[in-house]
Parts: sequence; C-alpha cells; structure tokens
Amino acid sequence: MFSPVFSITNKTLQSLIDVEIANRIIALSQLQPDWETRLNQECLVKKVFGMARFSGCDLNIDSVAKIVKDEPGRDDKASGVALRTGVVGKEKDIQLILNLLNTNRLIEQMAFLAGKFKQGDFGEKELAQINVLLGERLVLPENAGKYRDKKPDNDYPGTTSAVEIPFQIEDLFSWFESRTKNEIHVINKAGVMMYELLRISPFTENNLLCAISFFRLILSSEGYGFRKMISFEEEILRNKESFNQAFLSVERNAGDLTIWIEYLSKCLSVSSGNELTKVMNLVGDTPIFKSESGKAISLTERQIAIMEDITLKNEMTIKEIRNILPMVSDDTILRDLKDLIEKKLIRKKGKTKGAVYVIGKVRSYR
Repeated sequence: MFSPVFSITNKTLQSLIDVEIANRIIALSQLQPDWETRLNQECLVKKVFGMARFSGCDLNIDSVAKIVKDEPGRDDKASGVALRTGVVGKEKDIQLILNLLNTNRLIEQMAFLAGKFKQGDFGEKELAQINVLLGERLVLPENAGKYRDKKPDNDYPGTTSAVEIPFQIEDLFSWFESRTKNEIHVINKAGVMMYELLRISPFTENNLLCAISFFRLILSSEGYGFRKMISFEEEILRNKESFNQAFLSVERNAGDLTIWIEYLSKCLSVSSGNELTKVMNLVGDTPIFKSESGKAISLTERQIAIMEDITLKNEMTIKEIRNILPMVSDDTILRDLKDLIEKKLIRKKGKTKGAVYVIGKVRSYR
C-alpha cells in the first residue's frame, strides 16, 4: 500500500499559512469586474507561457498573449490561429499553446462541477483526459491518454517500468481517495500526487504538464482556485535547476518528500503573496499614488500596472515591464514611463540597455 513519507517543517508550515491567508482575502475581496478580468487574463498568459517555456517552446510571452487574447476554440488549428493573430513560430509550438488552453478549460470545468455538486476525488479517467488534450495533434492517437509500453519522454530517477504502471497508479489513487482534509492538507496532498505522477510517468509524452495540471485540478476543486488570478505554475517552473533539485531530493533522501513539499508550498506562497498585494491595492477605489508633497496623482490603468510591479520588486528592466503589459506597444509603454518619471513616481537608473526603473518619491500607495 502506497504511503508517502514527509515532514511538515517550519518552512512548509509558514508557507501554508501564507497561502491560506492569501486565498481567504482574495476570495472575499470586492474587485471591479474589469480589473478581475484583466488579472484573470494576465494569470492565464503567465501560466501557459511558464508551462510552455519549461517544455521547450520557443514562443515569447507576447506571442502567447496574442493567442490567449484571440480565445481560440477547441477545433481551431495552429495555422489558422497564427494567421489570425500574426504570431510567427513553429506550428508545434502554437499547437502546444492551444492544447494548454484547452486543458485549462477542462480543469476549470471539472473543478467547477466538483465544487457545485460536491463530487468526490478525481481519478485515472480525468488524468487520461488531461493527457489527451495536452497531446492533441502533437502525439500519436494510440499514445494519447494511454499508459505507455516503453520509456517516457523524460528520464527521472526511479521511473516506473511500463509493466508496473497500472498497479502503481491504482495504488496511488487508492491512497489519494482515502485521505481527507483532516488527515493531510490539500496542498501537501496535491504535492504528493504531482511527485508520484512525475516519478511513475504513466504516459509516453507530456508527463510533466499532465502532473502539474492535475496538481491545479486538485487545488481548484478543493477551494484553492484563487479566483483564477494566481499562476503558481509559472513560479514552480521558473527555474529548471531548482525544480529538478527539489524533485531529485526525494530519491537522494530515500523517498522522503519533505524538500519537495517545501519547494511547492514556497512557490505557492510567493505567487499568492504577489497577487494578494495587487488585489489589496485594487480593492475599493482606484489605487492612489501621492507625490512627495502628498498631492494625489491620477494614473492610467497601464501606469497603475507598472507601479504595482515596481512597488513589489523595487526595480524593473524595460523587458520586465513589457511582460506585465504584453498587449501594449513599446511606444505606448515608453510614453507611460516618461510620464511616470515626470511625475517623479519612478526614476531611471542608467542609460544603456541595462538601465532599470526604480521607485521614485512616492509618499503613500494603496
């Protein structure tokens, strides 16, 4: 019988507390509909871009944003989407973005139904559905959603032999379905599932994307959807080396998942904390920025978005600023930055391509 081993360290406990606080506040916050829509779209762009980049996709975040904004349907093909959006890239890369969007829709639908009708845990059927969508038009039909009979596309230590897959998956889901909220926190439960799905790698391809998608499905169905505003996938997959080291720590520590659980909970804490700051700044009236003398300064939505992130990070490059406004032209961004500099809300350090924008003389910010 499968029985994971891990300890709840102070680091993990603090991260879980931070996530709980962020989740509760975000759920109760009264956001204006247009701001919530914008945060939802930004989250989706970052989520899809992060997963695609980790998988070797060459499309930049601007191209991903164009495809997301286009809102392609399930039957849309990569060539047609490329023609409509003007995105230039490999057909397989564009198709991967479409597959990730379709998978995201499926997860949202399943999570909604689970919450509305109080359905039980998800199982092998839902896992296979996710794998089918991720591999659409990219994986041979006979391989999509079916357990592999050869080595997978990845080669993680301890990967299960093909003959053992059905037995280990059945054992894993038996454990998953038997554990209640009172026995194990849902984030830890989802983390165990993600690790084991990666280790077993039940499918020929897309095991990583499948595992992290199932991770989100578990969280969303258990009340940790964060109103579709948090892209923890981007944070988890931000650094391939850190991700791999956390994963490999389990094998090095004789199956102990403690470091892996710490890593995932910290990623959720960071991503939810960043989004919580944004939400808190948007609750109620439009965020107010004041000059050094205390006079309120009126800003556009784009400028507010820039100020939010600079306030969080203290300094940003022009490339980082472009990433938070993926559907805005460079000329418009530069005009906004010039205006913010003239209002002394930010200042520019350096004159070369390595120049950064830092917070200026802002007396208060909410």
